[in-house]
Amino acid sequence: MTPAGRRAAAALRVLFLALVAVFVLLPLAVVVVSSFSVDETGGGWSSGFTLRWFQRALDHEPFRVGLLYSLEVAGVATVISLVFGTMAAYAIARYRFPGRELLRSVFVMPLSLPRVVAGFCLFVLYASLFPAAYGTVGGIAFAHCLLLMPFVVAVVGAALAGLDPALEEAARDLGSSAGRAFWHVTLPQIRWALLAAGIFAFITSFDEVDTSVFLMPADTTTLPVAMFLRLEQQQDPTVTAMSSILIAGSLLLAAAAAVAARRTGGALGGVDATAGARTTGPEGSAEGESTP
Repeated sequence: MTPAGRRAAAALRVLFLALVAVFVLLPLAVVVVSSFSVDETGGGWSSGFTLRWFQRALDHEPFRVGLLYSLEVAGVATVISLVFGTMAAYAIARYRFPGRELLRSVFVMPLSLPRVVAGFCLFVLYASLFPAAYGTVGGIAFAHCLLLMPFVVAVVGAALAGLDPALEEAARDLGSSAGRAFWHVTLPQIRWALLAAGIFAFITSFDEVDTSVFLMPADTTTLPVAMFLRLEQQQDPTVTAMSSILIAGSLLLAAAAAVAARRTGGALGGVDATAGARTTGPEGSAEGESTP
């Protein structure tokens, strides 16, 4: 390809990425702008801007109750999905057993099921067999775990696939148990993947509407469901103001995750270098085999 052709291809790539960015960010920008509008229809800043919609959103009792409820549900669902998703990903990545591919497919299957259908099926399950779980934090968190597990298994499984199992096997050969070898050798190397999977799971659970709306009474709802019900009753910038707060929180969470992941990566590099220096002697022999 000629230099002119390479420059044209680079310009087309930049243009394509810019159009994708505009397509993704423009709806968010419209929401943020309308949340500062004086006009009750959220028509923009043509008649001035105000912060009263943010005050009204923070004073709205269903939003405050829903925020606490959403944090509880998302926290429980994230912890459960991380624990069991990591166990499943480890089993699939490290062991060969009958039904391994079937198990992998089982964890992908919830992605092909519409969330409205999943919510209705779980509603029927709770109503018929577990009525005490309806509307509880545990019941809703369990439903969210079914949606979060595929992502956790995929992210953690990809991280495990890139690790050398010989490191864990070496720890076992030196006397460590399987659990201790995983805790001290494998887990530190997949911390970034766990962090990414945890943040993604938390945001997904916090933002879930289609499944949650079937599993809770009208007087106790998560924040996204409370916002949805508010839109049904009244169309004013109160909901867009709360949406702007959630957008800002998501951006801060993503930035904090990026910083933590970068620091974790640097720390892991230092740990690996130190471990290599301590494990190998000056002539390439294992330090554990040398005598003081």
